[in-house]
Amino acid sequence: MKNLHHTDPVLTILTALAAERKILDETGTAEKSNIEIIQCGMGCPAVLKTVSRMQRPTMIGSIGVSGGLAPALAPGTVILGDTILNSCRRPSFLKDIYRSDVEIIEFLASTMNGQGIDYQLGSLLCASQPLLSARDKAAAFLETGALAVDMESAGAAEAARTFGVPFFCLRVVCDPADRALDEQLLVGVDGRGNSRLLRLLGVICRHPRLVGRLLTMVGDFSRAAGSMGQVWKAIRRPLVDFAGKN
Repeated sequence: MKNLHHTDPVLTILTALAAERKILDETGTAEKSNIEIIQCGMGCPAVLKTVSRMQRPTMIGSIGVSGGLAPALAPGTVILGDTILNSCRRPSFLKDIYRSDVEIIEFLASTMNGQGIDYQLGSLLCASQPLLSARDKAAAFLETGALAVDMESAGAAEAARTFGVPFFCLRVVCDPADRALDEQLLVGVDGRGNSRLLRLLGVICRHPRLVGRLLTMVGDFSRAAGSMGQVWKAIRRPLVDFAGKN
């Protein structure tokens, strides 16, 4: 059994966005020495570039917000991803399908059930670009059956495969399947996952009609962030204990 008082992290969590990292960084003192939270930026290439500089962890998790694909999944819906369906073609060595570690998935499901946290169990789609329109989301759901879409989970799963360590993925729906995203508003976050408010304000000044859509996006993210914080608070200590025993 790994000594949980050892200074090396037993659990490495990969995020895309600074906002996601901030939520997960609010970790109790008892867990800080056992959890490493790394902001990789957006997309599988960014994830793999970041993890190439990592030492071998004990376990890798991919946690963040995602776009809903399944109808009726509201912002804030927690998704425990048992399968990653990959449509990214960069890098070319990525596999078409990745599986989360069965024992971790069963453990997290049991933990969330015990804490009264609602979640959906199912597959996630990892895409190379955001799915912006409701039509694109509907087509992706029809083709894959995935509950939600992100851009990093396949990279994180590949990193875990390369290191030979267990992997899991936990996502929270931000924009629902029937809601389109305006590409112009995406300038508010750069490729490294950092906020760029001045760029966003510039877009809003030039296109005031986007204010309503921006407020909707902010509200959706706030609900997703609240759910992410709640589930992370519930699972972080049990997950550290679980990782330390494996």
